[in-house]
Amino acid sequence: MFTKGSLIRGWFIGTTVFTCFTFSDYLSANYFHDSKIPWLIGVFTALAINWGAIGSLKQLR
Repeated sequence: MFTKGSLIRGWFIGTTVFTCFTFSDYLSANYFHDSKIPWLIGVFTALAINWGAIGSLKQLR
């Protein structure tokens, strides 16, 4: 069932992934001459943030 907790979890995961990918794309285009290294760092950062927060987010009901 769709609850307020699942809405917050989905919003948090979605915004974290979007922010990390957008910021890493910006860094790649403007400072690293379209290198993929900032994008890879953004992927791992998004995974680490979401993995670290999943314990707290599971407590939401």
